[in-house]
Amino acid sequence: MMVALSIVEFNTKDLLKNCLESILKKRWKTNLQVWVVDNASGDSSKEMVKKEFPKVRLIESKKNLGFAGGHNLALRQVKADYYLILNSDTQMGEGTLDGMGKFMEDRPDCGIASCKVFGFDGRLQPNGGDLPFGLSLLSWLFNLESIGVKSSFHRNDKRYYDSVHQVGWVSGNFMMIRKEVFDSVGLFNEDYFMYFEDVELCYRARKKGFSVMINPQVSIKHLSGGSLDDPKLRQWSGEMIGLVKFYRQQFGSLSAGCIKLTVYLSLFLRLIAFAFIGNFRYSLIYAKVIKSI
Repeated sequence: MMVALSIVEFNTKDLLKNCLESILKKRWKTNLQVWVVDNASGDSSKEMVKKEFPKVRLIESKKNLGFAGGHNLALRQVKADYYLILNSDTQMGEGTLDGMGKFMEDRPDCGIASCKVFGFDGRLQPNGGDLPFGLSLLSWLFNLESIGVKSSFHRNDKRYYDSVHQVGWVSGNFMMIRKEVFDSVGLFNEDYFMYFEDVELCYRARKKGFSVMINPQVSIKHLSGGSLDDPKLRQWSGEMIGLVKFYRQQFGSLSAGCIKLTVYLSLFLRLIAFAFIGNFRYSLIYAKVIKSI
């Protein structure tokens, strides 16, 4: 079994070094190729990889292609049984790679899977959920989980990540993808610069009959937003823009327009709510998100 591991990085020299050490200093039963795509970083990330990790296959992009475009640069050049998409701000846990490989081998219908994700503080980081339709979308936009609604685009219930089961989508911070998925549906959609390309790929894979699953038996550590200058603004804005684009591509301009109005309403209510409780920092971020869409 061959696994090609792809990391896209942008100005994350120290994080990338820690990530690569967590991978390459362990002994794996799995045959592994490690690819790093540097998205036109301004720091010395490229030089660090060349000097300290000469066995890593480095691709130097002349411009920042984002998450999807960056990974596709590597994915077009490698042949493997499985592809592991990994963020540069992560650290691989003991047994994670071999455990995920066995998980996929034991489940030939599983096209995409992720593991359990923890922050460096030890707290669980939700990294999946239901596809953004109907109640799950409204639950996420209007925080209906707080009144007992279980379905949500982002599933925050810890029990959701405690058992092996099918999910709507998993995060691109760690995705193991079967070769047949890319053969069937193509690579990442480069219309998405960052955020929502993972959801879109899972949606296409599920439409072709592949399962998307969570494997809680292995884990990684993840510093959320480690490569971003303003993580919350970038994430919230990226997800909302991606959501509207997703609806436009899948269902047309009318559906996208309705979703955009719903997003505006949810963001405005969040802005008001956080201002009411005195959290003006979050209110300002939501104002900037509204402006960005």
